[in-house]
Amino acid sequence: MKRKLIAIALSLCLLLPVLAIAVQAETAPAYTIGNPYASVNWGTWEQYKTQLHVHTDASDGAVPKDEVIEIHYELDYDILAITDHMTMGVAWDQVPRTVPIMRMTNPDRTGMRFITPLTPERRLEITTGSGPTRDGRARGPMLEVTQGNELNGAVFSNNHLNGFFTEYGQGKLGVDGDWLRPVRGVHADGGLTVINHPGDVHRAYEDDDPLTFFDRNPRWIDKFAYLFVNYDSSVGMDISSGWDGKTKYDRLLYDRIIEKTIPHGVLPWIYTYSDAHSPGEFDRGWTVHLMPDLTVPALRKSMEDGTFFGFSRSATFEMPDGFRGEGPAPRVSNIAVDQAAGTITIAASEYTEIVWTTNRTKEVARGATLDIAEYGDEIGTFVRAYLIGPGGVLYVQPFTILRAGETLEKECIRNPFDYSWLLGWWADFGTFAKTWFPPWRAVWWVTTQFDPALDAPWLADLLYNWVYSRVF
Repeated sequence: MKRKLIAIALSLCLLLPVLAIAVQAETAPAYTIGNPYASVNWGTWEQYKTQLHVHTDASDGAVPKDEVIEIHYELDYDILAITDHMTMGVAWDQVPRTVPIMRMTNPDRTGMRFITPLTPERRLEITTGSGPTRDGRARGPMLEVTQGNELNGAVFSNNHLNGFFTEYGQGKLGVDGDWLRPVRGVHADGGLTVINHPGDVHRAYEDDDPLTFFDRNPRWIDKFAYLFVNYDSSVGMDISSGWDGKTKYDRLLYDRIIEKTIPHGVLPWIYTYSDAHSPGEFDRGWTVHLMPDLTVPALRKSMEDGTFFGFSRSATFEMPDGFRGEGPAPRVSNIAVDQAAGTITIAASEYTEIVWTTNRTKEVARGATLDIAEYGDEIGTFVRAYLIGPGGVLYVQPFTILRAGETLEKECIRNPFDYSWLLGWWADFGTFAKTWFPPWRAVWWVTTQFDPALDAPWLADLLYNWVYSRVF
């Protein structure tokens, strides 16, 4: 009898691991959900209103530098990066090195005026929050972000991108249709890049059938997917810029891009900007960064990790034409991902609707909670949400979706051969020529490197006070 009991006990011990494996198999999550906000401590981290793309009269804007900073301070921005074309951002009480040919492209805006920075005293007040806004309100500090500029300044098709945390790009003319050279240059210098308003270049908004434009023109998908897969410093893409007239189909492009990059383990992030050049444009789009503290290193990490939202006052793809949001933006207070249940829940305020979309910008659901299993094969490799409110549209970063036992097939992504290759060779020859051909070097230096205000103050006084003021 005793032996029988021992045998039964041993049998049960041997069966326990098998039963455990069977139970585990039954309860294993059906999905692995990639959550870009997994590192966020929703109880302690702050949300910072951020402008990462704005212009002054140092390149082609109509508003002086000190005015641009004061306006953002009054509009309660927490973080500001001035990104003038081809012009390296500097401290707010300093004059940047301007590029003559860039300022002269829009003399009606710049007036070819002397650049007016903040005083050192006012800069200290704004960056520490020790001084009021110009309308007398007290508020906290606004973070100064330097080392930013908009690359490819002097190109015809506006194939622009922002460089951040890098000294690369001062006075560089760029190549029409080419993003690869500046991305490579910033990458080598240890900075980050974000693709700006690609709709300006592909111009899907002018097509007779924009909803199928990227099916018929897949080179645009590969053009950017190639950058994101090969350069981890290229962290995202602007999907809504300004009043969203030319960028309205960039959400379609973005979804097609990440459909290709996700199998490679790469997910570029959603960015939105005001891209303001003139009065009245400074609050039409921004990002909201979730960070443990208000510092430049924390901002960079947020930009790399995707712990932020994009926001636009105008979203002409999701909303009726002519929509202009007013009032507070939708605010997310928590995002909960339940891996076992296969659900994503967004807690928020100041919104009227939460819309969930998947591959190829297909709408799959509405509501605060998405149950992935409920929609089965309708959901592809990712889902993303946007919140609609009276103030505008808030874009949430994508959540990747991987089914149990699924392996995503990596598609080979090549940089398409187009006219930018030929222009790039010509630009490379120009770089060689300016080294060995003095007349060309003189033209290049005068138009892109020489700044009268910094290099020849006596000449600057003559130009700004007598020549430019009469011509422009």
